[in-house]
Amino acid sequence: MKIFTGPLKFILPLIFLALLAMVSCAPDDSDGLPPLLKVTFADSTAISDTSIEAGQSIEIIVEGSGNENNITYFALLRNGTHVLDSGLNAPSFVSHRQIIRSTDSVENYTVLIRDRDFNETTFNFSIGLKPTLVYGDIATWSHLILGAQNNVANGSFLNLFSGQIFNLSEAFLNQDSVQMLYYYDATDLNTIASPNANIDTSYFGGSSGLANWTIKNEIRFIQLFYTEQEFLDIQNDSLIIANLFPYDTGKRKAKVLQAGHMYEFCFNGQYGIFYVNNVSGTDAGTIDISIKMQH
Repeated sequence: MKIFTGPLKFILPLIFLALLAMVSCAPDDSDGLPPLLKVTFADSTAISDTSIEAGQSIEIIVEGSGNENNITYFALLRNGTHVLDSGLNAPSFVSHRQIIRSTDSVENYTVLIRDRDFNETTFNFSIGLKPTLVYGDIATWSHLILGAQNNVANGSFLNLFSGQIFNLSEAFLNQDSVQMLYYYDATDLNTIASPNANIDTSYFGGSSGLANWTIKNEIRFIQLFYTEQEFLDIQNDSLIIANLFPYDTGKRKAKVLQAGHMYEFCFNGQYGIFYVNNVSGTDAGTIDISIKMQH
């Protein structure tokens, strides 16, 4: 009897190829392990969901360690939006982060780390909002006159906590007391920034120039859109709290300033608002600002 085997010659190779494809597509058992992530409160206790008032802060400690590869990325997200993106290339790291509670009804945070091979680990927590019972007092500085870099009559450097204005040589001797400065740039025009901003070193040069500073404070800014009267009506920090922003999302410079412009700023966890009363001239000109700031 004749056995019909013709199709088997074609079917068997197809079955073999299919099995081979399944094996090749199976997960690789040698895939790298994800990095280790530990997130705690500042006192090293395990982090958990909590609630605080708007304007209050929580400090967290983030510790990351690569299992097989260096860690190359660290991010912090608030309600799905990145408030910190940090690139690195290290076997491990420790980062202390201060979180200022905004007025959003819900704040859900995600800490994410990733290694060189894109293995990642995340940690989630939430910060609830407690009602604000008492708003804080503010310090007020009215009509501070700062001079641009070539103004010989008015200093360019400001101590936010005393209202004192320094010229360049005075500021060099008081670097830790200078948080804000003013200069004119051909592109950015009238600009308020801080010593740690990316500023052309020729604007404040010489032996006392910014290039020679060993302490460079930094401020971040966001623009607000209120009237002069609304600024003048500020009697406590309620409007400041209403416009809190994550520090890392703020700009390092307030540029192209004109009369009527208003910016919220943050320095070392303290927030304030400055209002531009008047701007005059260019690199030898002046800016007149008023400030209201949290104590």
